[in-house]
Amino acid sequence: MKTLSIRQPWAELILQGRKTIELRTWRTPYRGLLLIHAGGNIEEEACTIYDLDPQRLVRGALVGTVEVVDMIEFDAERFAALRDEHLYQKDWPGDLYGWKLVNPQRLPAPIPMRGRLGLFDVPDEVLSGAPVPAYLTPHPSAQPVQPTAYIPEQPFELHLEPRESYSYALALYQWPVKANGETPQARHVVTLGGAPLQAVADQVLEMLRRAGYKVTDLSPRRRDPFRLDEETGLRLGLLFLAVAPLTRPDRIEAIARALCAMPSEEAYYWYSKCTDPRSSNRAQRALRVLLAAE
Repeated sequence: MKTLSIRQPWAELILQGRKTIELRTWRTPYRGLLLIHAGGNIEEEACTIYDLDPQRLVRGALVGTVEVVDMIEFDAERFAALRDEHLYQKDWPGDLYGWKLVNPQRLPAPIPMRGRLGLFDVPDEVLSGAPVPAYLTPHPSAQPVQPTAYIPEQPFELHLEPRESYSYALALYQWPVKANGETPQARHVVTLGGAPLQAVADQVLEMLRRAGYKVTDLSPRRRDPFRLDEETGLRLGLLFLAVAPLTRPDRIEAIARALCAMPSEEAYYWYSKCTDPRSSNRAQRALRVLLAAE
């Protein structure tokens, strides 16, 4: 499989879907699935800008896949207009091409290996032996999560998705307002698990308590969804969206505390911006900067 080695934190930002254009001084006719190799070097300043802990970023390993769908030729104007996609913070340097990337997928576990310059090939059998971490493995008895029923007073559902080793992730769904007698369709807002979920566990439990649930209701064996009123649901969604891509516990905790203290009107405003497909990535980054005072 064709493979490209990319420095950190850019490889991680691609896998998170935050960087959708990779910058190169050369173009390629290749289109299709591309393996991402995280190189051995790391750019500390970029880690600070994008809220990533350099100590927790994988280096010297295959980390995921992405699809190359187009090549973009820049001029200064187009380069500036697409800054939110390529994430390069300086002015147009000239002589760069943009590799348009879609559908990032993280490997179940990193596969250590040395990178090379340019596009290089990795045998498919290298991928077949990658172990799957227990916390990513669905529990054998788990069923696919599906929203249940529309209740106007409780337009949000929080589903527990079991994982192995007594762990779980939390998936939030929202039912839109019923209009013209039509039955609305619930949409998936965000799923949070792993270290970010552990870091905001106290805030999650407090929101569930305010919604009338007990602390003991949040158990890996739970199958029924938590039904949430509008404000509780959107605050939980805002929290999950803000911390999902972060790795630094101090940053996650600071943002969680600030969100809990945010006035209702402000929370409604930010939720609408952070879930609008036209502005979601930009709004979520702005929200993290605002709440962390950086």
